[in-house]
Amino acid sequence: MKWIVNLVLGAAVSAAVLYAFWRWFGTFGLVYAMPVLAILGKPLVEIGASLPRLATHIALRKVDGRYYEFRGRSMDIHVDADARCWVSTADVRKITPLPADGVLNRLTPLECLELGEPLQWRITPQGLAQVLAKSSDPDVTKFCNWLEKDVARPARNRRDGRKVPG
Repeated sequence: MKWIVNLVLGAAVSAAVLYAFWRWFGTFGLVYAMPVLAILGKPLVEIGASLPRLATHIALRKVDGRYYEFRGRSMDIHVDADARCWVSTADVRKITPLPADGVLNRLTPLECLELGEPLQWRITPQGLAQVLAKSSDPDVTKFCNWLEKDVARPARNRRDGRKVPG
């Protein structure tokens, strides 16, 4: 399938170059365009073939490395330079009841801050475990375990240079 895309893209680029040379230089432009197409043909096709990847990268760069999913619910998690994970409190509220941001800030002042891009209230997994420690809901326990096992631990391993199993 990729060769078809490369072939069509090469034909389209070649036709565009030939047309442009013909419009600028007349019939001699077609003769002048042939060496240009011979030299630039392969690089043009390779550049054209990379455009879908570039478009995907541009579209997803705002969530690059921050998108996680727990049971079908997306979680915005900011990992700072010290490999501390900061989970958006709005996303945590999709899964479990959580006190207001001001209350969280008073309960765990060092574990709940307003940071990240976009700027919003976030809490660390340790602070979340401290706030939800009294909860007997099994979903809360599963969420806290998932957060530690699949998000926080791999972030610490990347910081320490250890190989992350996966």
